Amino acid sequence: MPDPTRRTISSTEAPALVGASPYLTRWMLWQRLAKGVEIPFEPTGRTNWGLLMQPLLIAQAQEDRHLDCTPIDSYLSRNLLGATKDAIIHCPSRGDGALETKVVFDYRVWMREWKGGDRPPRNYEIQLQVQMYVGDGVTPYNWGVLAPWVGGEMKYFEREPEPALWSTLESEAELLYDDIRAGREPDPFGVEVELPLLYELYPTVPESLLDLREDDSGAYWAERAAEYAIERARALGAKKETDRERAALIALAKGAEKVLLPDGIIVTIGKRNRLGVYAPGIEIAAEDV
Repeated sequence: MPDPTRRTISSTEAPALVGASPYLTRWMLWQRLAKGVEIPFEPTGRTNWGLLMQPLLIAQAQEDRHLDCTPIDSYLSRNLLGATKDAIIHCPSRGDGALETKVVFDYRVWMREWKGGDRPPRNYEIQLQVQMYVGDGVTPYNWGVLAPWVGGEMKYFEREPEPALWSTLESEAELLYDDIRAGREPDPFGVEVELPLLYELYPTVPESLLDLREDDSGAYWAERAAEYAIERARALGAKKETDRERAALIALAKGAEKVLLPDGIIVTIGKRNRLGVYAPGIEIAAEDV
């Protein structure tokens, strides 16, 4: 759960500080913290089931690990980081710790993202580390457990603090809030996850123009635009690559309908209705052809 006051960065948001979140980028996080922009999110059946199963997973973790587990729904913070833990776990010898549960419905996800149980995804590792860092709001915890449910079985990953990571997250959070106070908006990364927010914040302005023909970055963007045109012309297997390039070019345009680039390349951003959703399309042409 994000901090409604926007004064701290939550454990689910913190991976974006170090480029480790598949759902959020630093630019998206800046938009929420600086301007209160709601990040587009569509819940799925799996996310809903994950929430419904959470109390059961906490109870099972308590039984399996012989620990006292106390579910908690309050947001606590320490310095610029905050967290809402699934539960506080207590061990007589180690004191309180953080428990984070996950649900993995698909063994392909388990094999690909969890490496078949070899290690959890980095964003989940960071989420748990932030929960440990926050602790009770004053004193950090010195241990935590990540507990995924995988196809009917519980798995457990016990973790100790990573002080170097805590320090990095503190520093990156300070830099981000410094940028917010100074009004320094970072550039979008131009990745697919940013597309919904890019569509919302930068609707195409008819007849607007961005001329980068003499800009130092012009040659770089001309090359990327040309690569996008080539990839789009290929088979359906290129779709993911073209989505990435489209996001980058929309981020570059920031609402301009046309972008002029060196070597006669023009990027034209329009709108088309697809399945009831308006999404920018990009056409690339050469001025001299």
